Amino acid sequence: MTGSGDTPLGDRLKARIDADGPIGVDDFMAACLGDAQDGYYQQSDPFGSQGDFTTAPEISGLFGEMCGLYLAHMFELAGAPSQTSVIELGPGRGTLMRDMRHVWAQLMPKMTECPVHLLETSQHLRQLQADLLGDADTSWYGEIDTLLAASGGPLFGIANEFFDALPVTQLIRHHGNWHHRQVAVHDGRLTFAIGPVANDLPIPFDEQAASHDDMSDGTVIEHCPLADSVMSALASAIARRGGAILIVDYGSNGNPGDSLQAVAAHKPVDIFHMPGAADLSHWVDFAALGRAASAAGARLIPPVSQGRFLLQVGLAERAEAAGKLADPETR
Repeated sequence: MTGSGDTPLGDRLKARIDADGPIGVDDFMAACLGDAQDGYYQQSDPFGSQGDFTTAPEISGLFGEMCGLYLAHMFELAGAPSQTSVIELGPGRGTLMRDMRHVWAQLMPKMTECPVHLLETSQHLRQLQADLLGDADTSWYGEIDTLLAASGGPLFGIANEFFDALPVTQLIRHHGNWHHRQVAVHDGRLTFAIGPVANDLPIPFDEQAASHDDMSDGTVIEHCPLADSVMSALASAIARRGGAILIVDYGSNGNPGDSLQAVAAHKPVDIFHMPGAADLSHWVDFAALGRAASAAGARLIPPVSQGRFLLQVGLAERAEAAGKLADPETR
């Protein structure tokens, strides 16, 4: 894969690489999505039919209602504790939180009284969220540790398509060894490159690499240290304070291999296609999240498909009821 990288961010990345040498895949992804000046989430609204991709909350309010119903059930099982904090990681436009609060207003009004704490780095998206959640007691944070320190009591919340956007590290098998996969410049174009032998891996990544030692050259495996860190912080807080977090994401229950992908205008594009102007994501390793949660004293319930989850919560019945009330065109 190569790309001209003809964007302001692409030009800056090429200049940086020319001056300092190749960078890690995680550094490249972090810059493309979060650069303060030209990062993808800093300069646009990528959601919906006019953006680059559509998330479940933007397709139907029923998704948010089902998630809200599940969290209301968990809140009730916990005894509807006082001083509860509602949180969301990566809230998008705020559509999901709005829809969850709608169902809480009907079934669990106490949850609508809880302060809402949002993890969001984009000032543009923060404004969209503020406009949509005007009736909520909402606060914003750029770091998970700051959010957890500011929130009080048990935590109930959601992370929808959040972990898949955290910067991922890649290793590539080369001549019988595992090497860091990097991003370099060749003939003026951004491209993948094979970096130094990986001798300084964190334990979870080292174990994954060892389990894949029989793989052929060119095999890629991934690890997301920031996902582990965020999960560890969340799990530690829940173990101490109580609560439940619903995680909805693309992923697998194990290392997904080379899953990094780019999307622009609802179509797959090359990873190096216009850095900062295309969305980058990767599959989430739910087994790794489970290890991080367990080590922090909490438990990650094994993943199920989104369709199965929604049906078990009651999507079919809710959709049938909504259909009876809708006009013929909407139905």
